[in-house]
Amino acid sequence: MRRTWVLVTSTALLGVLFVAVLRVPGLSDLAITLLSNLGQLAAAVAAAVCCALAGRRTSGQRRRSWWWLSAATGSWATGQAVWSYYEIVLGREVPFPSLADVGFLAFPLAAAVGLVIWLGTQSHQLVARGRDLLDGAIIALSLLVLSWVTTLGSVVAAGASSWFPLALSLAYPIGDLVLATLVLLALARGTGVERATLAVLAAGLGGLAVADSAYVYLVGLGAYTSADVISSGWVFGFGFVAASALTVRRPVDAAHSRPAAQQEVAPRLSLLRLTLPYVPLVAAGVVLCASLLSASDAETAEVLLGVGLVVLVLTRQFLAMADNQRLLGALAEARDQLEHQALHDSLTGLPNRVLFADRLDRALLAPAAEVSVLFCDLDDFKLVNDEHGHEAGDRLLQLVADRLLACVRVTDTVARIGGDEFAVLLEDSADALEVADRVVASMREPIQVAGVAVRTSISVGIAHHRGVIALGPDRRDPADVAPYTRATSSEQLAATAHREATAALLLRHADTAMYAAKGAGKSRAVLADIA
Repeated sequence: MRRTWVLVTSTALLGVLFVAVLRVPGLSDLAITLLSNLGQLAAAVAAAVCCALAGRRTSGQRRRSWWWLSAATGSWATGQAVWSYYEIVLGREVPFPSLADVGFLAFPLAAAVGLVIWLGTQSHQLVARGRDLLDGAIIALSLLVLSWVTTLGSVVAAGASSWFPLALSLAYPIGDLVLATLVLLALARGTGVERATLAVLAAGLGGLAVADSAYVYLVGLGAYTSADVISSGWVFGFGFVAASALTVRRPVDAAHSRPAAQQEVAPRLSLLRLTLPYVPLVAAGVVLCASLLSASDAETAEVLLGVGLVVLVLTRQFLAMADNQRLLGALAEARDQLEHQALHDSLTGLPNRVLFADRLDRALLAPAAEVSVLFCDLDDFKLVNDEHGHEAGDRLLQLVADRLLACVRVTDTVARIGGDEFAVLLEDSADALEVADRVVASMREPIQVAGVAVRTSISVGIAHHRGVIALGPDRRDPADVAPYTRATSSEQLAATAHREATAALLLRHADTAMYAAKGAGKSRAVLADIA
């Protein structure tokens, strides 16, 4: 960054020195013409050389981009050489149009190719390119409004002897408008590494745009000479283009940049990308309003440009809202998927231990609820894995989960606790033993796994909880009190601790009963004896 500031400051001082020399009292017209033409030529040549050197220091598409910029500035330098030949060697006014205009107008074409290549290296996403297209349209139309109100409108109104000189006059500011749009888009997308380079390049192209617009305006009035101060616009512009090229370092140097610095720049870049299209928009709106208010009759072209700008902005906002809605929908879907993955078993799709514990806690909230827990464990599951492989074992677990679901109600919960262990939560059910017997009987039927009939069985332990409410003369059912009163924090903590203890006790008793079923010969259900 320090290198960039040194280059920018040096370039600005050279530009100020150029203007000061042109304003030295007592200089002859020939001396001023020599200084003006040669100064512009030297600035353009320096920019072409520096861009070529930047191309040598880079690689890939970025190298092509800098070489195109070098060719563009070299083309302008060629046009300036022809212009200088007319004024210095031939000693006469440069005709318009002339061969110099060929070199001048080739500059925005070649530079635009280089900037388009630069943009192509920054993003490959269609969504980003669509957004950039709208942002570019807003920037371009805003700059067109500014140019129209300041110079283009006057040039068109003044007309020309024929359509060709008029078209050439309009080509200069329009070409600069395109370049300004492209470089601002590149600046909005740029990372911390290239942001400084693009900012200096944008400043350079801005100086060229101001100089070209002033040139077109003065040519339309027939008052332009090489001694005008607007010549400094080209000197400043190409000086900053050269400085931007000199800020480019070899990839080895860029690799030593601190990642933390890049991370700090990222938020500002995001803000820049959001606000950049609206900076020229606000400027165009202010200038357009001032022009319409000061004019006695509203210009049709200015009104149409303003309407077009409003339509573009509204379209961009509508698409932004639609994209935000899409992103919110995708975010909600991703959140639901993550929540499902966190609370469900990935193999069987059943609730996992966390979700089972939560539903058991909710079931125990009602003091009078009857809750039963069935702890199920496949018998000799390891033999299935050893004989048929782990894929067959996984498939068997999926089919067992389906059979368990078929044995219970929709309101009941079947969960995979881990490995070959399953748990069933029965709410408000007094027939837990009947359900357990149904589960045991369903597993005795052979299960087809990969075309092979696999025989298995299951052992089930049952634990049952029945809530009791003690109602005194001055006490009501908590279910009736809850909507109207608020329990204290200590009461809430005590109730939570009681539910957790009850849930842990149910699971422990069900697990103990399951091991009792295995010890009694497997493939059976045992009801826990809770004292």
